[in-house]
Amino acid sequence: MTEKPMLVFINRFTVTGDPLEFERAFAETADHLARQPGFIRYRLVRSTDDPRSYANVAEWETAQALRDALRGPEFDEHARRLRELARSEPRFYDVVSECDASRLRQ
Repeated sequence: MTEKPMLVFINRFTVTGDPLEFERAFAETADHLARQPGFIRYRLVRSTDDPRSYANVAEWETAQALRDALRGPEFDEHARRLRELARSEPRFYDVVSECDASRLRQ
């Protein structure tokens, strides 16, 4: 069975405001995005070396699905709140290879 292609979106954040406020704002943004067509999953991670350094690793069905989700006034307010709290470095990535331990153990 062939799985359909997936887009990985990694957005690195350097928090300039209160980290807990950033996490709350991010959770609200993620909740909004999770309801959009093409969303698969996300994970927000924080650096073990720098508590102001975060990364969002999100999976979308396609780049267009993510672009569509980022359009519109609903997302604009979420983006504004995050920009008040952090600088970001967003990038799109294609999956080249992956390994899942649960598949190896079957």
